[in-house]
Amino acid sequence: MNTNQSEQQDLLKTIFAQMPEEPLPEDFLPEMMQRIRKEAERARKRETWQQAAILTTALSAMLGLTVATWFYMDIPSISFEFPPVTIPPIYILIGTPTLILLIADSLFRLNYFKKRPENI
Repeated sequence: MNTNQSEQQDLLKTIFAQMPEEPLPEDFLPEMMQRIRKEAERARKRETWQQAAILTTALSAMLGLTVATWFYMDIPSISFEFPPVTIPPIYILIGTPTLILLIADSLFRLNYFKKRPENI
């Protein structure tokens, strides 16, 4: 069987050697690169979609098992009692201006970097 393969390869080599060389079209390389980019993008999208499907399936299975366990295992309900919370006025007097200044700083920085993106 090996001799048959080598004979076929020799035959193909002689056939290809006899064929005249034709020049490639001018737009061959850009067109081929565009096809390669499109195929790479399709492969990336396909992989992203598959990963999302796998994660969704795993999440659904985990949630389903959690709900099934909760109902069929007769787990007692959980309740928490929190002590009453009293906030001293000093925290409000310090926290409110701090929050206002933090929000103002964030807005000023956002506006500044929109006008000057090179400073980021």
